[in-house]
Amino acid sequence: MSKPQNNIPRSIKSFLSIQTMMGKMTMTRGKLVKTSLAGMVTFLLVTMSMFHIFFPARSVTLKPNDLEYHKTINERNALLNRHLEDLKNEVITPKNYYEKTTLLLSDYSQKIKTLNDKRDLLKKNLSFRGRTSLRFWIFIFGLVSALMFFSCKSLYDDIINGSNYGFQFVSLTGITVAFFWLIHLIFLTQKDFSENSYVLIISLCAWLATFFTYFLVKNYTYKDDIILKQLSLIDKIKTIHYPRVALKALYAERNDKAMLATDTVKENADAFDKDIVSTLKDV
Repeated sequence: MSKPQNNIPRSIKSFLSIQTMMGKMTMTRGKLVKTSLAGMVTFLLVTMSMFHIFFPARSVTLKPNDLEYHKTINERNALLNRHLEDLKNEVITPKNYYEKTTLLLSDYSQKIKTLNDKRDLLKKNLSFRGRTSLRFWIFIFGLVSALMFFSCKSLYDDIINGSNYGFQFVSLTGITVAFFWLIHLIFLTQKDFSENSYVLIISLCAWLATFFTYFLVKNYTYKDDIILKQLSLIDKIKTIHYPRVALKALYAERNDKAMLATDTVKENADAFDKDIVSTLKDV
């Protein structure tokens, strides 16, 4: 005796298959845009430290001035050695030696001062937020932002997986360190770091920001968990509950009799109610 399910029309099977596939492939345009933006922001946070290579290196910018400086120093030393040799060989008198070296040192002292002033100006123009250059600032900021992202992700995973507080403490420590350097990079300069008062203030701000971040991630995790449970219920309705009831209904409509099956419509309805009640209790 063949099973009753084998007598189901092919059109009904195709209809149920299409409904299931459409349910799994549905994604709103807004969700796609949101996912794309989140992916772009995540990529920037993780890879920002690599963008520093597109900015000129400090050593490259200062190199011409440094070469000219060393050339000037070598010229001055060569002339001093020549005057000293002339004095040893009695080509010039001690008085002439004194006059020549005094004039030479005065002349090159001004040249060296001009080169040093030019170098200081170049360094000032290259500096950014109290750091040696924008290139260096972006490099450090990128490393800190990557630390912040992975620490927050670790905290999210710890909460959603129910990890113990030891793992959460490690994640929170990473967030605190990231906040400390973010505040320092954005609002303070390198010279301010030597002040103990600044360090204490930054540490306090970092702990407060970490405290806020913890509850923000925890709240987001709770909402995300609710959404996942709701999506799981929707998926069960589309792939399990709806096909069972629709199959029996369509079979009865086509054949003017109930379909023989191991489960009844009432059992299907009870299973559906059980899943709904279970999901509502969790959320």
